[in-house]
Amino acid sequence: MRKYFLASLLFLLMIVALVTLKSIAPDLLNIQLTAYLLGFFLFLILSRISLAYWWQLSPHMYWALNLILLALLIWGRATRGIVAWVELPFGLRFQPSQLAIPITALFLSSRFKRQYQTAQEKTLSWSETVKILAIIFLPALLINLQPDFGTAIIYLIALLVFLFFNRLGWQKITVFLSLIVISITAAWFFVLADYQKSRLTSFLLFISPERSLSSDFRQESSAAYNARQSVIAVGAGQLWGQGLGRGTQSHLKFLPERQTDFIFASFVEEWGFLGSLLILGLYFALLSFLLYLIYFEENRGKKLYILTIFTMFLTQILINIGMNLALLPITGITLPFLSYGGSSILALFFSLALVQSILLEGEKTPSSIFQ
Repeated sequence: MRKYFLASLLFLLMIVALVTLKSIAPDLLNIQLTAYLLGFFLFLILSRISLAYWWQLSPHMYWALNLILLALLIWGRATRGIVAWVELPFGLRFQPSQLAIPITALFLSSRFKRQYQTAQEKTLSWSETVKILAIIFLPALLINLQPDFGTAIIYLIALLVFLFFNRLGWQKITVFLSLIVISITAAWFFVLADYQKSRLTSFLLFISPERSLSSDFRQESSAAYNARQSVIAVGAGQLWGQGLGRGTQSHLKFLPERQTDFIFASFVEEWGFLGSLLILGLYFALLSFLLYLIYFEENRGKKLYILTIFTMFLTQILINIGMNLALLPITGITLPFLSYGGSSILALFFSLALVQSILLEGEKTPSSIFQ
C-alpha cells in the first residue's frame, strides 16, 4: 500500500486547498484545479521513469535552468517588482525558479551516485566542496537578482544538505560558519532592499514586549500591518472556525495575499483550531513518509535527493506558518500545495514524482507500516 501513500496524501491536500480557495477566492478556483489535474498527470507519468534516466538528463536540465534565469534578468518583464515569470501562450505564465531545488538536487545527487556507490561516508576534499558550492550558488545568485529573496533562502537551506550531511572536517566547518556570518552582515548592508529590511525591523517591533495588538498602529509599516491582520484572522477562528465563506479578515480583504502568503491564516479563520490540526496532520504525514524513505534508502544519491526535498518542505511549512502566526518575519514564502499558484503546484508534483520513482524501484525491504 505504500506506493499509493503519496498520491493519496496529495489528493487530500488538493481537496482541502480547493475547498479553501473556493471560499476565499472563487474566481481563482478553475485555474488552481487545472494546475492540480496537470500536476497529478505529470506525477503519474514521471514517477514511472527511472531516476537513473533523470540523472543522465540532470546536467542539461541544470544549465538550461540557469540560462532561463539569466534570460529573464535580461529580457523578462517585472511583475510586482520581480522578474520571475516566463510568458506562455494563452496568457499563461510559469516561474522557473520553482524548479531550481529539484533540478539542482538531481544534478548534485548524480555526482554522489558516481563517486559513492555505497552508503559509506567520505570526507569531501576542498576541490569537491568548492564545486558543490559553485553548483548551489549559481542559481541562488540568479534568483536573488530577480529579486526573489524568499525563494533564494529556501533554495539555499534545502541544497546545503549536500554539504552538511557529508563529512567536512572541523576546518571546513569553521570556514563555513565564518562565511555565513560575513554573508549575513554583507547582505544586510549591500544585498537586502529597503523593503526587505523594513520587514525585519517591523517584525522586531511587532513582537517587542512594549507593543501589543491594542496599541496605536496608525504609523505602523505595511509589514507590521500584514502581521497584525494575520494574527487577528488566526485568533478569530477560535476552536471551530467561523465557517466556510464567513471569514471576515479574508472576505473583507483586510488580510493581504489571502490566497498565497497568508492562506494559512485564511484557512484557520474559517476552519478553526481543529481544522488547522487537519492540515498540520497532512503535512506531518508527508514529512514522516519522506523521513521513512530516507531511513530505508541505501543508495546515497537517492537518499540525498529525498533529504533535500524533505528539507524544502519542512522549511517552507515552518516559515510560512511562522510568519502567519507572527513568529517569523514576513518573507513572501507560500505554503506547499495550499497556496494559490500553478508554478508552485507543478514544481512540487515534479519533486515528489521523482521521490515516487525512487519508491517504486524498491531497493530496500519496506517497513510494515506502509505495506
